[in-house]
Amino acid sequence: MLPLRPRTRRTASAAAVALAVAASVGACGSSGGSTQAAPEPAPAISVDADLSMSDGEGGDEPPALTEECLELQEVWAETNRALAGIDQEHPRLLVAGFREAHRSITSVEDAADVPGWDGMTAYLDKAVGAFEDVDTDDDQAVASAATLAITDVDTARATTAHESVTAYLDEGCRG
Repeated sequence: MLPLRPRTRRTASAAAVALAVAASVGACGSSGGSTQAAPEPAPAISVDADLSMSDGEGGDEPPALTEECLELQEVWAETNRALAGIDQEHPRLLVAGFREAHRSITSVEDAADVPGWDGMTAYLDKAVGAFEDVDTDDDQAVASAATLAITDVDTARATTAHESVTAYLDEGCRG
């Protein structure tokens, strides 16, 4: 996972979901009393929970969406809510957010045609794998796992994948 740095928000265009750089896992309130600075963890992807989809047509009446598209939009919104719920100050909530996002995105059996879906799934696979054997109450272990598993390149790819999925779904699965 990419090192996690103090959380900052970047506003994307109105059609895109705002992406944020996750806060430092190393600042998760350790009670160890050590005065040594924790290693700088890698940044992770996070999104705001207020994801909304438009019809992409600009008309008064949105075109009818297929049942499959509606399901994809629902799963994508659940994935985004899980990522938005990540609390970098609490390692247990950080790990739980990634795990919930992973459960949500992998609940769709066939999303190969959705641009970016596989990239976002791969990112969440990597994040969940990094935390598989980590004590979620140990902020240093969570920070270390994140730093070792996710790179800046992974986060950049996940950001691009996120934007692709959002654009496709915002266009009513016609992108």
